[in-house]
Amino acid sequence: MLNGENYNARDPELLKMAQEVRYYMDEFNKPGSNPEADKTSILKNLCEFVGDNVWIEKPFFCDYGKNISIGKNTFINFNCVFLDTNKIVIGENVLIAPSVQIYTATHPLKAVERINSNHKANEAPYRTLTKPVTIDDNF
Repeated sequence: MLNGENYNARDPELLKMAQEVRYYMDEFNKPGSNPEADKTSILKNLCEFVGDNVWIEKPFFCDYGKNISIGKNTFINFNCVFLDTNKIVIGENVLIAPSVQIYTATHPLKAVERINSNHKANEAPYRTLTKPVTIDDNF
């Protein structure tokens, strides 16, 4: 998956990883206010890397979390979605607007290339692949 090759989106290991990250997203997105220290702790458990002074408004959603790196002094506004089936690297001093959606997942556009008609019971009936996304410092 991280090599940009076709992967099984219904792989049991991937489904388990996605389910486990829901705990951290639920904690982060809980109604009411969480002290900033709690939000930072949750983000550091969720993401591969979170720099100092990162601020993410809730709600925030992602697939796996562990493929996300966020540089220091970055602000991510309300209602953002990061589909991190591959690496999402956000540099330092980045400002991300409300409702931005960053997708690393993609698929062949032609149905004949996308449909996996010979899929097994635990496989997705379509082909999917991923590409990393990088947002440079100061963007």
